[in-house]
Amino acid sequence: MDVSKIFQPINVYIDESRHNNDNDGGHMLLGAIWFDVEQLPVLNDAVRLIKKKYDIPTHREIKWTKVSAAKLDYYKELIQLFLNLEQVNYRSVIIDKSKIDYEAHGKTRETFYYTMQYILVRNIAEKRLGDIRLFLDYKDAWSGKYSRELAEYLNNTGSLNHKSLTAQPLRSHEVIGLQIADLITGAVMYANKPKDQQRSGAKMELIRLVEESIEQKLTQGTPYGVEKFNLFFWEPK
Repeated sequence: MDVSKIFQPINVYIDESRHNNDNDGGHMLLGAIWFDVEQLPVLNDAVRLIKKKYDIPTHREIKWTKVSAAKLDYYKELIQLFLNLEQVNYRSVIIDKSKIDYEAHGKTRETFYYTMQYILVRNIAEKRLGDIRLFLDYKDAWSGKYSRELAEYLNNTGSLNHKSLTAQPLRSHEVIGLQIADLITGAVMYANKPKDQQRSGAKMELIRLVEESIEQKLTQGTPYGVEKFNLFFWEPK
């Protein structure tokens, strides 16, 4: 890697697949697409060309929930684009909700969530020395307040190697980074569902495409230093 790249600002687009009811089983995921800021126009232009190829309106949002057999080739090409872009990476923290015990961990629901965000971002920040810019999906009027509190928490927790860290909510339908994060995180979430809930052949085909490329299952963690596709399965200590 060009040494100068480790000093460039990093854009991190975070997708959250977390459910308020911790008793309903399943997993909670935090997933992020991240790359040097100079890669942003490369990604945007490439996605625009793919949409044009498949006659998809440029404003049409990319979402895992929209994956279908009818549009399978389109979504395959989007996945392949991510896999082929060397400087565009993915990181996910996967939490088995049945293992969460807030009292035992000395956490509230909110602080536990912030801790998981720290685990997500730490792995990225330790690989670069430039500014870290977090972008989260805008949910409601509280998104701005939440983003500021998250940035404050991350800036004051641990020893992240960065000059500064900011967090900002954006509307996902306007941001390709958030949409690709949603697509990849959706695949990881779906792969970790019980077999009897994996009813979409199209979605399973996309999962196989990813697994063949990274040469491992999406149900397995990766070594800490892996950069392109990093999966961390949280375990209570």
